[in-house]
Amino acid sequence: MGIWLYPEEFDEDSVYEQDLTLYFLQGGDYDIPPHGTLMTQGFHSFDSPVRIDSFQPHGHLRLKAMSLEAYYPETGRKEMLSMVSNWNPGWHLSHVYEDDVAPLLPKGAVMIITGWYDNTVGNPHNPDPDQWVGAGDRTADEMSHAWIAVTHLDDAGYDELLAQRESAEDAKTETAGN
Repeated sequence: MGIWLYPEEFDEDSVYEQDLTLYFLQGGDYDIPPHGTLMTQGFHSFDSPVRIDSFQPHGHLRLKAMSLEAYYPETGRKEMLSMVSNWNPGWHLSHVYEDDVAPLLPKGAVMIITGWYDNTVGNPHNPDPDQWVGAGDRTADEMSHAWIAVTHLDDAGYDELLAQRESAEDAKTETAGN
């Protein structure tokens, strides 16, 4: 359970839609060979600008790491947004971004979610590296998805958030220079 405390003047009515969605990697059809590794990827783009509010990787015993990147088709630039390495299946944590650093993606940007799996003896969470591991709901199976909370913005809201960040950066630079 999460509890957020806001100042009294906080207006909870937002003009923007928020959602928490399950984003799949590789469609859930994969096998990890005995003593082998696997990398899966999923891609998603939005038809409006968005702010990514949180990232929660999900996997079972063979997941080793999961990353969230953004690809910007207009420039060809790729940016790492989050990297969860040294995955522990006992902890399924939602990584919540602070408002001033939550990734802002323009319309058309592509989220790239990548998962790495380790079915070898080197994985301390692996109960049996001699087994093939497929996609499924059981703990002995593996899963390849992430829960991502997103706020859908309009162009004006996106531009406003960018301007706020630039203003904050300018203020930091000015303060550091004095």
